[in-house]
Amino acid sequence: MRLKAKVPFILCICTLATGMASTTPISNGLQFTNSLQSFSTNIFSEIFAKRSQENIIFSPFSIQTCLTMVRLGATGQTAEEMDQGLAFNGQSVDSIADNFHALLEKYENSNILKIANKVYAQQSFELKKHYNKLLANKFFSSLENIDFSQSGKASEIINKWVESKTESAVKNLINASALPSETRLMLLSAIYFKGNWQKPFNLKYTKEEPFFTDETNSKNVTMMFKAGFAEYGTLDDLQSTAVRLPYANSDLSMVVILPRARNGLSELQDKLKTFKLESMKEKIKTSRRTVHLRLPRFKAEMEIDLKDTLQKMGMKKMFITGDFGNMLKSSGPLAVESVKHKAVIEVNEEGTIAAATTRATKMAISGPINFKADHPFYYIIMNEDSVPLFEGTFVGN
Repeated sequence: MRLKAKVPFILCICTLATGMASTTPISNGLQFTNSLQSFSTNIFSEIFAKRSQENIIFSPFSIQTCLTMVRLGATGQTAEEMDQGLAFNGQSVDSIADNFHALLEKYENSNILKIANKVYAQQSFELKKHYNKLLANKFFSSLENIDFSQSGKASEIINKWVESKTESAVKNLINASALPSETRLMLLSAIYFKGNWQKPFNLKYTKEEPFFTDETNSKNVTMMFKAGFAEYGTLDDLQSTAVRLPYANSDLSMVVILPRARNGLSELQDKLKTFKLESMKEKIKTSRRTVHLRLPRFKAEMEIDLKDTLQKMGMKKMFITGDFGNMLKSSGPLAVESVKHKAVIEVNEEGTIAAATTRATKMAISGPINFKADHPFYYIIMNEDSVPLFEGTFVGN
């Protein structure tokens, strides 16, 4: 048996419509990583405020990638607001593009993490040379001209691209009736992830167990179990404990943060606003323990329109009549029509246990740590540089 943790798809779409008439080395790598983390923290806070009672799954990296492609074409107040909202203050456009390129290039040939970007432009509309070059060379994004006024045909073309980049997990995402004829540009960023745990769970120990949705109420969920060495830590600043679960043949891992209190998820979310991922990484990396881990087998799906969320984060002008003078050769007002995000994550058992995946080793310290995720928790999938690729919560729904 091999347990697979898979994110069939993460998709972010930015649509720009005609507005009303009124291998490059990483530069400032640490500053860039901090920007990704800050944006991740801020947008998670906004999403959690609206959906705290739901299982949350989203990719801050996909959202930020899509919005950054929009930002590269912005000027004036729109650019300033987006730099603030995306946490890019003090970084040049070229530096931002170089850093994204280095990160995207790292996973260009990955077998488990696939990132794809795409730009659709209205027929007869051309991108400015520098903007097109940035998207193509730095974001591996190809340009395709389509006729948005033919909404049926346009949606079919877009849906086929989405389907091809998500291993057919997403079909008919764009409804022809919901595609404005005034659309001039559509930018898409999709992430497909499918990975095996480095140390799989054992199917024979999977069983139904109570999961507490609050202090007193519980429901049965399918709980998985495994025992062995793991990176575990006590995070006193968060009133939580954490365990890191690495994926095989990758620098990616899932970190599960479990509040001590059964109803502690809201407090945890608030504390995460000022918590640095590097400090968590160091605390759990230096503490390898024998851990008896119980984790729910779960699937979550979320679709969200981020327009209100991004406006709350200060990015307002791009939704009215944005300053996008660096995008198109033709003149005329443009505005972001919508920013939509869709994600699914599934953690389940498949395959067989590999003989080399488990190993019994005696330790000189006291008995094993019990990490039982039997009440609402937060998780994050990140790489070795603490770049947050996916985030979510499981509340038992």
